[in-house]
Amino acid sequence: MSLAARLMPLVMRARRANRHYRTREHVLRHLEDLTQHPQPVDPPRRRWKDIRISAWKDKGWLIHRITPEASPPRGTVLYLHGGGWVHEAARAHWRWIQRLAAEAQVQVLMPAYPLVQAGGTAATVVPRVAELAAEAERPLVLMGDSAGGSIALSAALMLAQQEQPAALTALISPALDLRFSNPEIDARQPEDPWLVKKGQLELSERWIAEHGEDPLLNPFLGDLTGIGPLLVFSGTRDILHPDTRLFMQRATDDGADVEYHEEPGHLHVYPLLPTPEGRRARRRMVDAVRQATSSTAPTL
Repeated sequence: MSLAARLMPLVMRARRANRHYRTREHVLRHLEDLTQHPQPVDPPRRRWKDIRISAWKDKGWLIHRITPEASPPRGTVLYLHGGGWVHEAARAHWRWIQRLAAEAQVQVLMPAYPLVQAGGTAATVVPRVAELAAEAERPLVLMGDSAGGSIALSAALMLAQQEQPAALTALISPALDLRFSNPEIDARQPEDPWLVKKGQLELSERWIAEHGEDPLLNPFLGDLTGIGPLLVFSGTRDILHPDTRLFMQRATDDGADVEYHEEPGHLHVYPLLPTPEGRRARRRMVDAVRQATSSTAPTL
């Protein structure tokens, strides 16, 4: 484990990364603040070299397109950003999708989907994401981190039901079981300096509402038949990790095409963090996207 990775928990605690999620009351105050002061959805001023960023509106959604300028894109990555269903895409997301577009030579579509404080729910957002995926230029890769990983997997399940699966579904520390009922989460909580079960449960209940047992909207319960290859990353110092491990075991037992990367001692969304292990994970994702969008894409 690198020195940078060992320092990350200290950095998160110094930044009070969990301050908005410590209790349900903290979440409610944060939602009120986000409602009164919406976060920007514009791309950063600092752009990756040889990358073009544009946007359009479709059925009320703002959708960003990130494309390489050097050559035509080989396919499409539909990226669903994380942020607890209440935050817009962060700088780390923008850095990553620009790099992905440049190095994998794909177009990346990232919708600014409606968040909880704006009335967004799994029941309204997930079907629209699946619709965008079905309409996107193929080959298609679905990708998401944290809360966005849940949306990406749900959309992949819907595409599989329609018999038009994604060429690859890549998940970064995904929120899989939105009921947060796994007893191992409580045991993992003291190790996690970022996410807090009480706050995450408040957010997930608002997102999933009465659909906690729905196998499409709560993707932990989904049938993986026909879903296509899965590439999943998880750090063990993350309260989402116990559900990820269970899900990966079930997927393997069911014969799904799975590549799973588990990093002991690493934090939530570690592939997006500035550590050697994060860089290694990003390289693997770039390579996997290039494979999935090639004309003779092998399975993982």
